[in-house]
Amino acid sequence: MLRDVATALAGNLGASMQELADEAGVGRTTLHRRFPNRQALTEAVARYALSETDRVMTACGLDDRPAPEVFERLAQEVLPLALAYALLWAEPPITEHGPLEAELELLDDRFERFAVRGQADGHLRADVPARWIVYSVGSQAMAVWWAVRAGFVGPREAERLFRLTTLDGLHAPAAPPA
Repeated sequence: MLRDVATALAGNLGASMQELADEAGVGRTTLHRRFPNRQALTEAVARYALSETDRVMTACGLDDRPAPEVFERLAQEVLPLALAYALLWAEPPITEHGPLEAELELLDDRFERFAVRGQADGHLRADVPARWIVYSVGSQAMAVWWAVRAGFVGPREAERLFRLTTLDGLHAPAAPPA
């Protein structure tokens, strides 16, 4: 249910509890029983988004696999990651709850360590700050979410576009010929 509520909330941040319940395919009473107010719902959705982001990062081997392999896996997992990023950034108060903000910072730091490693290995651009890579990947994930949601691209095309845009933009340039 939480994923459905998260999807509904990401698609309509101003939706009422009734509208969210309808979108998620549950009754308003059920939604209110689990989340007594909008604040509780928003925090639960943010925790879901953070958990989903952590799950995707782990599944992609962010902490130990080479950058090209990680990005290939990220492309395959981009839609769940895209939903999470869209939720975390679409309504700033979601990330402004003390513990949630700290959890998001831990995920950003984790991805930054991956970026630094990828730069040192020569797989990722070294001429941009590692944190820029973090924000660029998150931005591309959000772009995927909105493009799919708006019907501009299909889910399969989104994976390809994410891979192409992210890797082409962040891949280390080839050394000039000698």
